[in-house]
Amino acid sequence: MESLVDDRARPARERVDVSGVGSLAAAERRIREAFRDSSLPAVTVMVAGRPVGVVTRRSLRAAEGTAGEVGAGEHLDPLGDSARYRLLVFTCRSCDVTAHRVHYDPRDLPRCAHGRMELRR
Repeated sequence: MESLVDDRARPARERVDVSGVGSLAAAERRIREAFRDSSLPAVTVMVAGRPVGVVTRRSLRAAEGTAGEVGAGEHLDPLGDSARYRLLVFTCRSCDVTAHRVHYDPRDLPRCAHGRMELRR
């Protein structure tokens, strides 16, 4: 699954707050809506007043058609949002950059200008 976040992009002036949306799919819809009605090149995604990443038109296009809905390939309908997932928060020791993931892969940790970020426990 491709990430919507462009780790190489600079923070954008336009912000999209996804606090309290309830699911990753709802957060993605909110981000896509921001691009639908404008010519924005990028948006900074905010959670609880903090920037968590930048989504660019390029990263949005790259992610199209790769994620979809859970079970779509098997023609299954999810019964609702899974309560078995936790959002993982990664931080940088040198700056206030944070990143969020739903999976942990030590080969592909989020990065900022200072290098690999650490999982906050």
